[in-house]
Amino acid sequence: MWRIDIHPFKQREETEMISIKRVILIVALLTFILPGVSLAEALNFQLNASSDNIDLKVSREFPISDNYAEAGVGLYHGDDYLISNLDFALKGEVFVPELTLGLGLKGLLGEVEIRDKDFDLRAISFLVLGEYDFGKVFFNFPMNASLSFSIAPDPLCFSDTDRYIEFYAAIYLYIVKSAAIGIVYRTFEARFDDPSGKVEESDDAVLLGFKLRF
Repeated sequence: MWRIDIHPFKQREETEMISIKRVILIVALLTFILPGVSLAEALNFQLNASSDNIDLKVSREFPISDNYAEAGVGLYHGDDYLISNLDFALKGEVFVPELTLGLGLKGLLGEVEIRDKDFDLRAISFLVLGEYDFGKVFFNFPMNASLSFSIAPDPLCFSDTDRYIEFYAAIYLYIVKSAAIGIVYRTFEARFDDPSGKVEESDDAVLLGFKLRF
Protein backbone atom coordinates (compact mmCIF):
# COMPACT_ATOMS: atom_id res chain seq x y z
CA MET A 1 0.00 0.00 0.00
CA TRP A 2 1.28 3.41 -0.97
CA ARG A 3 1.60 6.02 1.76
CA ILE A 4 1.70 9.74 1.22
CA ASP A 5 3.84 11.72 3.65
CA ILE A 6 1.84 14.85 4.48
CA HIS A 7 4.48 16.34 6.80
CA PRO A 8 6.19 18.43 4.08
CA PHE A 9 2.82 19.91 3.17
CA LYS A 10 2.14 20.75 6.82
CA GLN A 11 5.57 22.34 7.16
CA ARG A 12 4.95 24.39 4.04
CA GLU A 13 1.60 25.56 5.35
CA GLU A 14 3.19 26.50 8.69
CA THR A 15 5.92 28.43 6.90
CA GLU A 16 3.38 30.29 4.79
CA MET A 17 1.36 31.12 7.90
CA ILE A 18 4.47 32.50 9.59
CA SER A 19 5.14 34.63 6.51
CA ILE A 20 1.60 35.97 6.58
CA LYS A 21 1.94 36.86 10.26
CA ARG A 22 5.16 38.75 9.58
CA VAL A 23 3.54 40.71 6.75
CA ILE A 24 0.59 41.53 8.99
CA LEU A 25 3.02 42.83 11.61
CA ILE A 26 4.64 45.14 9.07
CA VAL A 27 1.29 46.42 7.83
CA ALA A 28 0.19 47.07 11.42
CA LEU A 29 3.34 49.05 12.11
CA LEU A 30 2.84 51.09 8.95
CA THR A 31 -0.80 51.73 9.75
CA PHE A 32 -0.62 52.63 13.43
CA ILE A 33 2.89 53.93 14.08
CA LEU A 34 4.04 55.97 11.10
CA PRO A 35 0.85 58.00 10.49
CA GLY A 36 0.87 59.01 14.16
CA VAL A 37 3.90 61.22 13.66
CA SER A 38 2.22 64.60 13.33
CA LEU A 39 5.40 66.58 12.68
CA ALA A 40 6.58 64.39 9.82
CA GLU A 41 8.41 66.24 7.06
CA ALA A 42 9.04 63.42 4.59
CA LEU A 43 7.79 59.94 3.83
CA ASN A 44 10.22 57.57 2.11
CA PHE A 45 9.35 54.33 0.34
CA GLN A 46 12.14 51.98 -0.74
CA LEU A 47 11.95 48.67 -2.61
CA ASN A 48 15.06 46.67 -3.50
CA ALA A 49 14.98 43.36 -5.34
CA SER A 50 17.18 40.72 -6.95
CA SER A 51 16.47 37.26 -8.30
CA ASP A 52 16.54 35.78 -4.76
CA ASN A 53 15.91 38.68 -2.38
CA ILE A 54 13.38 41.40 -1.65
CA ASP A 55 13.97 44.30 0.74
CA LEU A 56 11.23 46.76 1.66
CA LYS A 57 11.41 49.85 3.87
CA VAL A 58 9.06 52.70 4.69
CA SER A 59 10.28 55.55 6.88
CA ARG A 60 9.37 59.04 8.05
CA GLU A 61 11.54 61.98 9.02
CA PHE A 62 10.57 64.70 11.49
CA PRO A 63 12.47 67.57 13.15
CA ILE A 64 13.91 67.41 16.65
CA SER A 65 15.65 70.59 17.84
CA ASP A 66 18.41 71.46 15.30
CA ASN A 67 18.52 67.91 13.92
CA TYR A 68 15.91 65.42 12.79
CA ALA A 69 14.82 61.89 13.58
CA GLU A 70 13.97 59.01 11.27
CA ALA A 71 11.61 56.14 12.17
CA GLY A 72 11.09 53.24 9.81
CA VAL A 73 9.91 49.69 9.35
CA GLY A 74 11.33 47.16 6.93
CA LEU A 75 11.29 43.60 5.69
CA TYR A 76 14.05 41.31 4.37
CA HIS A 77 13.00 38.20 2.44
CA GLY A 78 15.30 35.54 1.05
CA ASP A 79 15.29 31.81 0.33
CA ASP A 80 16.18 30.91 3.93
CA TYR A 81 14.97 33.86 5.99
CA LEU A 82 12.20 36.35 6.62
CA ILE A 83 13.17 39.26 8.88
CA SER A 84 11.14 42.30 9.87
CA ASN A 85 12.75 45.31 11.51
CA LEU A 86 11.90 48.57 13.21
CA ASP A 87 14.48 51.34 13.55
CA PHE A 88 14.78 54.80 15.05
CA ALA A 89 17.74 57.16 14.64
CA LEU A 90 18.73 60.76 15.28
CA LYS A 91 20.47 62.38 12.30
CA GLY A 92 22.16 65.66 11.54
CA GLU A 93 24.69 67.43 9.31
CA VAL A 94 28.32 66.91 10.37
CA PHE A 95 31.35 68.97 9.27
CA VAL A 96 29.87 69.90 5.87
CA PRO A 97 26.24 70.38 4.72
CA GLU A 98 26.34 67.45 2.31
CA LEU A 99 27.37 64.90 4.97
CA THR A 100 24.76 63.49 7.39
CA LEU A 101 25.50 61.05 10.21
CA GLY A 102 23.13 59.32 12.59
CA LEU A 103 22.94 57.03 15.60
CA GLY A 104 20.04 54.87 16.69
CA LEU A 105 18.62 51.46 17.49
CA LYS A 106 17.20 48.73 15.29
CA GLY A 107 14.88 45.94 16.43
CA LEU A 108 14.78 42.66 14.50
CA LEU A 109 12.17 39.92 14.49
CA GLY A 110 12.11 36.96 12.14
CA GLU A 111 13.01 33.39 11.30
CA VAL A 112 16.09 31.88 9.66
CA GLU A 113 16.38 28.35 8.29
CA ILE A 114 19.72 26.56 8.65
CA ARG A 115 20.07 22.95 7.46
CA ASP A 116 16.29 22.37 7.51
CA LYS A 117 15.95 23.74 11.03
CA ASP A 118 14.21 27.02 11.92
CA PHE A 119 15.76 29.51 14.34
CA ASP A 120 14.06 32.54 15.86
CA LEU A 121 15.82 35.85 15.25
CA ARG A 122 15.16 38.33 18.06
CA ALA A 123 17.59 41.19 18.64
CA ILE A 124 18.04 44.90 19.35
CA SER A 125 21.05 46.31 17.52
CA PHE A 126 23.05 49.51 17.66
CA LEU A 127 22.72 51.46 14.41
CA VAL A 128 25.18 53.85 12.74
CA LEU A 129 24.12 55.75 9.60
CA GLY A 130 25.90 57.89 7.02
CA GLU A 131 24.68 59.74 3.96
CA TYR A 132 26.38 61.96 1.36
CA ASP A 133 24.38 64.23 -0.97
CA PHE A 134 26.40 64.91 -4.14
CA GLY A 135 23.78 67.43 -5.25
CA LYS A 136 24.96 69.92 -2.60
CA VAL A 137 28.50 69.90 -4.03
CA PHE A 138 28.50 69.16 -7.76
CA PHE A 139 26.03 71.66 -9.25
CA ASN A 140 22.88 69.84 -8.13
CA PHE A 141 24.09 66.47 -9.44
CA PRO A 142 21.17 64.19 -8.45
CA MET A 143 23.07 61.41 -6.68
CA ASN A 144 22.95 60.22 -3.10
CA ALA A 145 25.13 57.63 -1.33
CA SER A 146 24.31 56.03 2.01
CA LEU A 147 25.82 53.51 4.41
CA SER A 148 24.57 51.82 7.56
CA PHE A 149 26.04 49.38 10.03
CA SER A 150 24.25 47.60 12.86
CA ILE A 151 25.39 45.10 15.45
CA ALA A 152 23.56 43.25 18.21
CA PRO A 153 25.90 41.62 20.75
CA ASP A 154 24.83 38.68 22.88
CA PRO A 155 23.28 40.72 25.77
CA LEU A 156 20.88 42.35 23.26
CA CYS A 157 19.90 39.06 21.58
CA PHE A 158 16.99 36.89 22.65
CA SER A 159 15.45 33.48 22.00
CA ASP A 160 17.79 31.43 19.74
CA THR A 161 19.85 34.43 18.65
CA ASP A 162 23.44 34.88 19.85
CA ARG A 163 24.67 37.72 17.58
CA TYR A 164 23.57 39.76 14.58
CA ILE A 165 25.68 41.98 12.27
CA GLU A 166 24.47 43.86 9.20
CA PHE A 167 26.06 46.21 6.62
CA TYR A 168 24.17 48.18 3.97
CA ALA A 169 25.41 50.45 1.16
CA ALA A 170 23.46 52.16 -1.61
CA ILE A 171 23.90 54.69 -4.42
CA TYR A 172 20.76 56.31 -5.80
CA LEU A 173 20.38 58.49 -8.89
CA TYR A 174 17.31 60.73 -8.85
CA ILE A 175 15.48 60.64 -12.17
CA VAL A 176 13.06 63.29 -10.93
CA LYS A 177 13.03 65.23 -7.67
CA SER A 178 11.12 62.59 -5.69
CA ALA A 179 12.00 59.33 -7.47
CA ALA A 180 15.32 57.52 -7.78
CA ILE A 181 16.81 54.24 -8.96
CA GLY A 182 20.00 52.71 -7.61
CA ILE A 183 22.26 49.83 -6.72
CA VAL A 184 22.16 48.36 -3.22
CA TYR A 185 24.53 46.01 -1.43
CA ARG A 186 23.29 44.35 1.77
CA THR A 187 24.96 41.68 3.87
CA PHE A 188 24.17 40.19 7.26
CA GLU A 189 25.41 37.46 9.56
CA ALA A 190 23.25 35.89 12.26
CA ARG A 191 24.56 33.44 14.85
CA PHE A 192 22.30 31.14 16.87
CA ASP A 193 22.50 28.80 19.83
CA ASP A 194 21.93 25.13 19.02
CA PRO A 195 22.34 21.94 21.10
CA SER A 196 25.10 20.89 18.69
CA GLY A 197 26.90 24.23 19.10
CA LYS A 198 26.84 27.67 17.49
CA VAL A 199 25.41 27.85 13.96
CA GLU A 200 25.50 30.77 11.56
CA GLU A 201 23.60 32.07 8.57
CA SER A 202 24.95 34.80 6.30
CA ASP A 203 23.74 36.39 3.11
CA ASP A 204 25.26 38.82 0.60
CA ALA A 205 23.00 40.42 -1.96
CA VAL A 206 23.31 43.02 -4.71
CA LEU A 207 19.89 44.46 -5.48
CA LEU A 208 18.28 46.92 -7.86
CA GLY A 209 16.72 49.72 -5.85
CA PHE A 210 13.71 51.97 -6.34
CA LYS A 211 13.02 54.90 -4.00
CA LEU A 212 10.21 57.40 -3.64
CA ARG A 213 10.13 60.48 -1.41
CA PHE A 214 6.92 62.36 -0.59
